[in-house]
Amino acid sequence: MKGIIFACLAGAFITLQGVANARIGEALGTWQAAALTQGTGFVVAVMILLMVKDRSWKNFRKVKPVYLFGGAFAALVIFSNITSMNRVGATLTVSGVLIAQISITLLMERKGWFGPDKPEIRLSHLAGIGMMILGVVLLA
Repeated sequence: MKGIIFACLAGAFITLQGVANARIGEALGTWQAAALTQGTGFVVAVMILLMVKDRSWKNFRKVKPVYLFGGAFAALVIFSNITSMNRVGATLTVSGVLIAQISITLLMERKGWFGPDKPEIRLSHLAGIGMMILGVVLLA
């Protein structure tokens, strides 16, 4: 149950962040907004890390270097969200992001990038993604 609650919170915060980023982008510029958002996010994350006194971050050397590109991906996510929100609005942006996330995650799971389990892509999966795409078409 906690996983579902945190997933819903993440969805809400992603949407709020996207709208805030779009407004910051209008005032400062898209890459400036991405830098500002990444910077404030870093400061808040470090503050929380210090408050909870979790020292496991010192094990960062155990992380495969390729995964350290997560922050770079975040900058591209912010840029893409800002650009999309300014061009098509929040609803279509969030819808497109969700479709892309589900589609790429399904592909990544199928390729076994998350571990040894490779779930089969069933017709119901493809139908679900197709229905989401149809929903976006109807929203547009």
